[in-house]
Formats: sequence, C-alpha cells, structure tokens
Amino acid sequence: MFILTLITVTVFLSGCVGSEISSIDQLTTKINQNMKSGDSYYNQAANSVNKFLYDIALGQCNSAASQFDQAKSSSQEALIHAQDSQNQVYINYLQLTISELNAKINATNELQLAIPLYQANDTRTANTHVTLANTYMKNSTDYEKQRQIIVNQNPDKFK
Repeated sequence: MFILTLITVTVFLSGCVGSEISSIDQLTTKINQNMKSGDSYYNQAANSVNKFLYDIALGQCNSAASQFDQAKSSSQEALIHAQDSQNQVYINYLQLTISELNAKINATNELQLAIPLYQANDTRTANTHVTLANTYMKNSTDYEKQRQIIVNQNPDKFK
C-alpha cells in the first residue's frame, strides 16, 4: 500500500512540475514578444529625440514602458512557476530577466524625464538623464548576456 501511495504522489508531483514548466514556456513566448516590442519602441524614441521629434518620442517611450511592464509582469508570474517547480536554472534565468527588464524600465523613465527638459532647452540636465538611460541600457545588455550563458549551458531546457 505504501509503495502505491508513493508512486501516486510521484506521478502527481511530476505532473505538477510538467505543468509548471509548460506555463513557463507559454509565458516566455509572451515575455520575449513584449521585450522585443519594448526594445523597438525605445530605439524609435531615442531616434525621435535625436531628430527633435519630442512629442513622438514621448509616445514611443510610453509604448516602450507599457511593453516592458507587461514583460515584467509575465516574468514575475513565470518566476512563481519556476519556484514552484524548484528548477534553479529557470529561477536564475527569470531573475535575470526581471533585472534586465527593471534596467530597461529605468532607462525608459530616464529618457522620458529628458524629453521635456530638451523641450525647455535645459540640455545639460536632459543630457544627464540620457546618460543615465544609456547606463541602464548597458546594464540591461549585461543581464541579457548572463541569460544567454544560462541558455547555452542548458540547451535541453531552452528550445
């Protein structure tokens, strides 16, 4: 009787872990799409700022922020599934993803702060915010590289 119960529990738990991994896989697709869209909007905003198209740049920053926020929300949800599955590879990967998204959100916020300053001809303060935005984006690429290392070291977990 004990062996049958143990087998039942093991099958039940492996089904839960499989379900958690399936949920992570579904969320990862959404995360990647939102992150890619956010990056595109952010780059468009930076280009618009360089062309002095400030109102357009603000709209693009808002779109970037929205996409990054959605990606972060999905990443936090996926992290809960990873923690439930107790899979340290996924946990580390998703923690880095959230750190990357926080950096991108901070960069977007700094760019948003710079735009009205450029409009008011306060280029010195605006440039300070742009420098911070660039620093945050550099940090985001560092997190992205760390995520890629995890992917390369665990090809069976990342398709």
